[in-house]
Amino acid sequence: MSKKEIKKDKQKDQSGFQKISIIVPRNPFAPLNLQLKHPCLCALDVEKLMEWWPGKPHSPNRDPTKIKTIQRSLDWKRVTHIAAYLLQEEIINAPQKLDKYFSSIYQPVKNDPGREWPPKVNKIVSFQPSEFPTFSNILVHINGARIEEEADQSAKLIFDENDKDLVFSVIDGQHRINGAYLAICIRKENDPEAKWEIPAEIFLDLDPANGPAKHQAQIFIDVNFNQKKVDRSLVADLYPTARAYRETFGNKERAQDIGRRLMLETGPLVGMIQIPGIRYGVKDVITLSTLNGAIESVLDDMAKADITNLETQTEFLAQCLTAWLEASGRFENKKGRKNLELDSQNVVYQGRILVSLIALTPAMIWKLKKDKTKIVSEKAQTDLTKWLNDIAKRANMLEANIFIDKKKFKDRGYLGSGGIGRFRDSLWAVIVGNNKITDKTKPEQIAKLAKDNRDLVWSELNKS
Repeated sequence: MSKKEIKKDKQKDQSGFQKISIIVPRNPFAPLNLQLKHPCLCALDVEKLMEWWPGKPHSPNRDPTKIKTIQRSLDWKRVTHIAAYLLQEEIINAPQKLDKYFSSIYQPVKNDPGREWPPKVNKIVSFQPSEFPTFSNILVHINGARIEEEADQSAKLIFDENDKDLVFSVIDGQHRINGAYLAICIRKENDPEAKWEIPAEIFLDLDPANGPAKHQAQIFIDVNFNQKKVDRSLVADLYPTARAYRETFGNKERAQDIGRRLMLETGPLVGMIQIPGIRYGVKDVITLSTLNGAIESVLDDMAKADITNLETQTEFLAQCLTAWLEASGRFENKKGRKNLELDSQNVVYQGRILVSLIALTPAMIWKLKKDKTKIVSEKAQTDLTKWLNDIAKRANMLEANIFIDKKKFKDRGYLGSGGIGRFRDSLWAVIVGNNKITDKTKPEQIAKLAKDNRDLVWSELNKS
């Protein structure tokens, strides 16, 4: 060890005082009795935070009882997924990693209500790809620290990490902290100098150290319950913007691109797909996030049929949607109508129906391949329209060649719990042969026919 390193270690041993640069914002909306207890903004080293919070400063070992009752029970799957996301790589032997880095903290409190140790997580944990893996600031409460203000709203947060009266508690962000700690521990296995600082908002002395966490609990409720996050549909069209010119990361991003095109450019649903929270789309039509989820679930099926190009995938799904709407006899042409409102009895645009139709993608590919029809073509659309009309008819969903109305749809049990599964099985049950569903057909018979037909289609597609 060099003289410089020895001197640094001595300084560290002699004093536990920490001086962290912070910004002290003003908040005119805080209650008057809390106006003087300014929150501050800073960055905290994740390894130090894990010492200060569960408590290592004033005893030889970590003190798990310092994890206050404001904390919810940890979801260890979420912790490991956050770590994998930050690392941008799979975590191999995840249970062993958790035991190695967290057993000293959480094993002693395993018998507390809601606690789990050892954690039950998969051996291999996957990650969500990102070009800039990060997350929003955490919320921390501290007793035993002070703010030393400087000019221009900047200041220093000062505390003695060896002070027995120092109490750190995390109001919001315990999963992010534990995930970040696991990520940095894994990174240090190959890069011992690796460090990461987490953005944090810190509150001082809102509640007494040994009293109820009244204000902390209210902040947690406000952030996690009273403040509703935006609907997924509202951010779906931001994926291409965030990606700029790079290729998509897997099926999730590709599904966003296809859904966006079906919403804005291609197919029968242009201008109709809903984005809740803003005035876009048409009431009772599928939402963008629901559509994207359905598309993502069939991308692998299309890839197996060599439908891999973005344009071809979009055109194929647009063709399937058009064929279904025409086959239903309830296709409402929006041309020349400024403010389209669907017939109140028309349910064919609903999410549960269009999701089920998209789930039939393997069957539609199978049908076109069996008939040796070009996947995207006028003939393909004509053939699919006729075939889907026949399916709906044999599934007992048409009356006078028009799809059943909303009331009958509900009476058949297609709404409510399990409704989407029953509707989907009814379609799959009649795609092969001349099977028909009547009012007397039992649900278990429909489910068995549906399973047999799915197995047949996937088997045939795998052969081809």
